[in-house]
Amino acid sequence: MNNTIQNLNSLLINANRALQEKNYTLGKKLLDQIFSLNENIFEVNLNLGILNFQLGNLDSSIDFLLKSKKINHSVPQIYLHLGLVYNKKGQQDLSIQNFKKVLEIDPNNLLANYNLGSNYKEILEYSKAEIYLKKTLELNPNFENAYNNLFDLYDRSNKQSNYEELLKGATNSKINKSLIKFYSGIFEYKKKDYNRTIQIFEKLELDEKYFVQNITRHLILAKCYDQISDFENAFKNFKLNNTLVQQYYGQRIDENDFIKYLNQRLNFFENFKISRWKNYPIKSKFNPVLLIGFPRSGTTLLDSILRTNNAIEVLEEKPTIKKFLIHLEKKTNNDLSQLDDLSENFIEEIQNFYLKERLKFQNNKASEIVVDKMPLNLIHIGEILRFFPDAKFIFALRHPYDSVLSCFMQQFTLNPAMKNFLSIERSAYLYDQVMQLWKIYEKTFSLNIHFIKYEETIKNFETSTKEIFKFLNLKWNSETKNFYNIAKNRTDISTPSYNQVTSPLYEKSINRWRNYELEFKNAKKYLDKWVNDFKYEL
Repeated sequence: MNNTIQNLNSLLINANRALQEKNYTLGKKLLDQIFSLNENIFEVNLNLGILNFQLGNLDSSIDFLLKSKKINHSVPQIYLHLGLVYNKKGQQDLSIQNFKKVLEIDPNNLLANYNLGSNYKEILEYSKAEIYLKKTLELNPNFENAYNNLFDLYDRSNKQSNYEELLKGATNSKINKSLIKFYSGIFEYKKKDYNRTIQIFEKLELDEKYFVQNITRHLILAKCYDQISDFENAFKNFKLNNTLVQQYYGQRIDENDFIKYLNQRLNFFENFKISRWKNYPIKSKFNPVLLIGFPRSGTTLLDSILRTNNAIEVLEEKPTIKKFLIHLEKKTNNDLSQLDDLSENFIEEIQNFYLKERLKFQNNKASEIVVDKMPLNLIHIGEILRFFPDAKFIFALRHPYDSVLSCFMQQFTLNPAMKNFLSIERSAYLYDQVMQLWKIYEKTFSLNIHFIKYEETIKNFETSTKEIFKFLNLKWNSETKNFYNIAKNRTDISTPSYNQVTSPLYEKSINRWRNYELEFKNAKKYLDKWVNDFKYEL
């Protein structure tokens, strides 16, 4: 017995030494060996939980952390790491629950306060995020990441006085001075002092570790140069921004994956006959309303306009259709031809699944009309109509050149679809493919659809918005004109359009592409036909 205890102690000492020396492979090997001899040692379970988290083995990490919790439930480090693991898994509720548990045991735990603030910011609960991030800075006035999150929070929620106050606090702290300069540049940009912003950012040299801020620096520089009509420097910085985005975020993402997915749909529906679908059309208990269009075609503007009517709730870019499709693809083995022969029971099951997913994101469960806004749901019109033949679509249109340019000029969270926007030519090619699929849908199906052009919304606001509400069988009211004031009070605008929709309408964004016309030489072959088709001008 004594030999066994001595052996365990020796292994544990060696394991701890390996961990201190950051030799995680050896440390894990020794801990696994101890665990095989005795599963009930608290320190071993806790360290294996932490190690597996660091190695990316999230489920194993949870198992060991929960085991350590059974042995001793009063150690805050267990809950801290459970919070980190659940956050990594995208399970925000469980992550928040565990970070709160840390604070029950240790109210002044720096990392628990910081991570709670970050979590709440991630789910757009800004008032709660602010409380915990400010507490973090009380505990450590030099915590850079807390400053980063708070600056971003105040920027997104348009709290300029809070931003300015935080900037003063940061100036008196020990955080990197170039980082403070960066945030002072952002503040000048928010005040619309574009020349001052350029002056600060052109001289700014950021350490390599601040790559996120450096990417943003080029994006803001580009927008400032665009505002003062220096289009050569604007384009240079937009291009630099996208190059850095590709370098830091795009290496493992293949933009062709989305093109292939799109082409499969084009090939399937090109020769599709609706007579193939048995039990079609079939009535639904409800008919969704979807706001679609190519990205940067004015969908966020329409979102804000629709919200001026209390009968409408808009779900902004929630994964309702994505989850609906994942559920459907499991049933059909990702084979579109399997949509041909469906039973009424199966159709009703899928309809109810979508409704349940949509309800999860609704704030007002009794909303008269729920508008599901996700621009590229445009490519899934086929599946949507299979289950909801009476669905309504609001289709946002914008000059193809302006849509493509605006996609190139924005910074999206990268995925295989959005990565195409890192170049004008790729954006134009994607536009062409999406609209080809749209034309097939238009020819194949009987659609309940309302088209609205971005340019018409800007130039003939009252007439064009009245038509949208008429399409939805609702009355227009004069409050619709003040949509931007309502938008200012929102904290859930998660698209790159935040600054535009919280300002009154302006015409500068119409035909902006003409300032960059030379950059479209390789895109014309994809876009010109759509300019004609949608009755725009070159």
